[in-house]
Parts: sequence; structure tokens; C-alpha cells
Amino acid sequence: RYLDPNGFECQITLRGESGSELLERAASAIAYLLKNGCTPYVYARGGTAHKNNGTPAAKNGDEKAGEMPDSSGWCSIHQCEMKRWEKDGRIWYSHKVDGVWCTGK
Repeated sequence: RYLDPNGFECQITLRGESGSELLERAASAIAYLLKNGCTPYVYARGGTAHKNNGTPAAKNGDEKAGEMPDSSGWCSIHQCEMKRWEKDGRIWYSHKVDGVWCTGK
């Protein structure tokens, strides 16, 4: 996902025959987007968009700019929101990546 120079949130899909071809296409796409004034967009808890410099920018007025999301529900490895789980008085956060559960550690 990325923000175009006018501030619109956009998403692209890339396909390739192999992992190396996909990585090559991704590198080309990223270079093109950056050259044309686009910025990375990462969705976080509460509807906050994080720009590439790590500073949150408020989206739709849901949160104040500069306010970081709840770190316990944010995967710093994959830069995504994790689901909150509760069982027998325990609370944890996790999400699936390629069919494997990640707890952000």
C-alpha cells in the first residue's frame, strides 16, 4: 500500500513466476513509486496511517497525529495489527503469516 502524491491510499498487486522475479518486480515498483512522490502506507490499530518515517498521521480524524498504536497488538516484525485472544485468564496477541502464527516476537 502507498499514498499517492495527492494523499489517496492505493494498493498494488504483483505476481511473478518465481520468488526472485517477484522481488525484482517489487524493487522496480517501489523505485517508481518513490520517484513519483508516493509514500509508504502501513495500517495500524485505530485507523492510523504510519508514513515511512515512522510518524503516525491521523486518518479520518480517528486518532491524533503522533500517537503510537497499542504496542501489544502491533507486530513490529510484519508491521500489521494482531488479533487479541483470551483464554483461562490469559491474554495474548497474534496473527497468521503464510499459515504460521506470529506473536510479534
